[in-house]
Amino acid sequence: MPFMQFHRQGLVRRGYIGVLPLLLFVSAVCLAREKKDTIQFTNGDRITCEIIKLEKGYLYVKLDYVDGTVAMDWSKISKVESAQEFVVANKAGRRYTGNLESANQGTEPKELQVQVTGPSSSEVVPGKEVVEINRTDRTFWQNLHGGLSTGLNFSKEQSRTQYSFQANALFQRAKWSTSAKYQSTFSGGGNVSDLRNDLSLDITRQLRSPRNFYAGLAEFLQSDQQQLNLRTTLGAAVGHVFSSTNNSFVTGYGGLVWNREHYSSQATMGKTGKSGEFVLGTQLNFFRFKTTNILATANVYPSLTDLGRVRFDLNTSLKLRIAKDLYWNFGYYLNVDSRPPQNLPKTDYGSTSSLGWTF
Repeated sequence: MPFMQFHRQGLVRRGYIGVLPLLLFVSAVCLAREKKDTIQFTNGDRITCEIIKLEKGYLYVKLDYVDGTVAMDWSKISKVESAQEFVVANKAGRRYTGNLESANQGTEPKELQVQVTGPSSSEVVPGKEVVEINRTDRTFWQNLHGGLSTGLNFSKEQSRTQYSFQANALFQRAKWSTSAKYQSTFSGGGNVSDLRNDLSLDITRQLRSPRNFYAGLAEFLQSDQQQLNLRTTLGAAVGHVFSSTNNSFVTGYGGLVWNREHYSSQATMGKTGKSGEFVLGTQLNFFRFKTTNILATANVYPSLTDLGRVRFDLNTSLKLRIAKDLYWNFGYYLNVDSRPPQNLPKTDYGSTSSLGWTF
């Protein structure tokens, strides 16, 4: 009897495997929209397409005669129409759901005006104020964005090897998002080696005012340079979006965190410390299409339980596009502790250069 049950389960599993490709095909067909959206450019040209999204100043569409998606400069578009539903976000963070219509029916518009018409309301949004357009039928994978990058260097003269690895992921919905970022660097040669691992997590939720948000924060840091086995930082903050345009995104936030540090036995006999801290931070992001992306995140942590101690973290990156989804990444990180235990190094810093891929 047990053998018969195992055999029957095996048949079921093979049946599922056979059906899986069919389910994936049917899902893809169901998610596909008809290419009946229309776009008119400032020079008078008009095309029929399927609108995918607006992101960082470029409208992504699909055409019957082109494989894949095509990016179009949003500032060169004078009219956009679609009977499908979209979520449209403006610079102030307000979001409107409905189909897209031209606010200048029957006339040649001098400036793009997007009319978002829903079941019970209709809003006209100036085109220069629109920063995001997303479909309402987006799947989990369509809401997931991220990237991977890695670099490797070897110096024969010093017999040293250096490597770096970075991974980041962002899952975004209309009013909330969650992200994760992991960085690892290693430098070794002879009798000296230095390993650093940093994992940061956060989740944000929009408040009643579209430009305000609250966030949960978490970071896990290991650094040989600071003889730090693990630093765990957990906390919460409230923040404000100062700028959200097609070329920039600037936020600031403040809150409270709990910090637990475990240093190596060589440094402090395995000492573990706990403290409460205030956090004040900012994130600056400047971009130009997919060719250039500059990101900087800075946090200051004044201690509430060890008065006079202040920590500072800085992470920066410059991404330069070299192909469709490939980019070259230059990064720099800095950790400063004004009062480390037993006169350990106050700073840890480094730079990376790596080849990356976005999805």
